[in-house]
Amino acid sequence: MFFDYKFWHYLTRPHELAGSLQTATMRKYRSRVFFVILAGLFIFACRNIWGMGTEALTPILATMSLEDYTLARISSLVGMLIWAILYMAFHYYGVAYILSLITSIPFRKLLPLQLLVTGLLLMEKALVFFVFAVKGASASVSFLSFGPLAATVLENWYLILFLNQLTITGALIIALQYRYIRSFEGMREQRHLLWTLFGIHLFMAFITAAVGFIPFETLYYKVVGGGS
Repeated sequence: MFFDYKFWHYLTRPHELAGSLQTATMRKYRSRVFFVILAGLFIFACRNIWGMGTEALTPILATMSLEDYTLARISSLVGMLIWAILYMAFHYYGVAYILSLITSIPFRKLLPLQLLVTGLLLMEKALVFFVFAVKGASASVSFLSFGPLAATVLENWYLILFLNQLTITGALIIALQYRYIRSFEGMREQRHLLWTLFGIHLFMAFITAAVGFIPFETLYYKVVGGGS
């Protein structure tokens, strides 16, 4: 028995995907993986070309030659594409491996779930980019998170970055993973599954906030621009 992997269909019906994987053979999956990868590279490239995260390159245009600035922008774009690959690989392979260790569900059975999750994260980034592009300005926090609210009442930048990782998309992902995993045999008995998933996302938010706290823009300018 066969079934087709339909991204949009299973995005709202993860339990059906889990059920189908246990009783049938999946088709048209690799093409969906290829499309998500291409879409991710396109979204990250557009964000970089538009100027998101490239503020540190502006002084180069004023203090160095146009050739140096062009080279810096190309290097920035290449770096962003590499980061896009690492970002998608972590959420696709890395998180699937972590969930496999926790739930004992075969690693390959969790990859279709994480493809949905990766696609959802890319849609969030595309939406944020679209709003920023229409507005003509960007911000360090996402309007889909607690970041903007935290920035109005908190002064600790780490806490702001941490709360910025707690988004509507994150809640949807937890619900998606919970419904999918619970649909596997033997998973309904795991009473603490929801809290485990929440803890994983909370830990990832701490790590991401810590990485975001590192002044990459300043370090990049010092390397490219030769500053002290």
